[in-house]
Amino acid sequence: GKAVYYSLPHGPIFGEGLDLFVNGSEVYLKSGVSYELGPSGQLTPNNDGLCNTFIIKEIEVLQVIGSSCRRPAVDTNDVDINAREEGIAQTSPVNRFTQAINDAINAKQESLVRAEKEILLLEGSFNDECNFINAIASGDAKEMIALNVSGTIMTTTRSTLQAIEDSVLAQQFDDSKWTDQGGCSSRSVKEWSPGDVRAWAESIGGIPENVVNSFEENEISGRELLALGIGGLKSIGVKRAGTVYLLVDEIKKLKKLTLIEHSPYCFGKILDYLRLKQLYSKGLLSEEPALPTVCDSQKNRFEKVVKYYFPGDSAY
Repeated sequence: GKAVYYSLPHGPIFGEGLDLFVNGSEVYLKSGVSYELGPSGQLTPNNDGLCNTFIIKEIEVLQVIGSSCRRPAVDTNDVDINAREEGIAQTSPVNRFTQAINDAINAKQESLVRAEKEILLLEGSFNDECNFINAIASGDAKEMIALNVSGTIMTTTRSTLQAIEDSVLAQQFDDSKWTDQGGCSSRSVKEWSPGDVRAWAESIGGIPENVVNSFEENEISGRELLALGIGGLKSIGVKRAGTVYLLVDEIKKLKKLTLIEHSPYCFGKILDYLRLKQLYSKGLLSEEPALPTVCDSQKNRFEKVVKYYFPGDSAY
């Protein structure tokens, strides 16, 4: 018999006895020949044997796909966006129903294709962000360097400091002179005067003014600062527990810092430029970074720092 078939004047027909068929925006139901009614009383046919008529308010089209028709899984990291968009299934427009139903189905199919393209774009953006983060975060932890730039702490990597080859800065941190941080850095801190110690204390956020003054009043030198523990800090007048432990933590950091005796402003400008230059070398910036912009009051000092680390015409 005809379980399901298509009638050109009407649409899909279910059952040889026209149990259910579609005609335009209406559905006609008269079961009992090929199909039996379910328990719902709402679909019970009329007593006169005529068809029940229902108006189509909404239609949903489903496609059954066998396992052999599934698309293979795609590794989104190995396929570019354009190639993947070309692989999106393109369906032929539906034209077997009335114009209104055809338009609704075709609009649904087009929206699904647009949604899939948007998902592919989002996946591409996500992968780009992952690659960027991996490039920034990759590297040996031993390559991380904490610098004490005249009392201001800056953190970077050896590769960033060596971004300009053959410079004095790059040579200072090359393999022939560098092992692990902390070997000789403490000797520079040991040479600090009480004024240097006071400047260091002032640079620490959250340290009260009276505690900063206590270092100078007790004429604490750099060598003495490195020897101070909890008891020593309390003996020079630091009473608050939070401040004591904060200072202990900062003193521990000093023992592992490399001293840079230049203006924090000027060296910070150089370091920012080297970071951008490093990103450009890895292909993470589309354009080579511009040279640093320095305020007028710091230009002479900045030029001296640049000449010190990058002598000759090859500087920058």
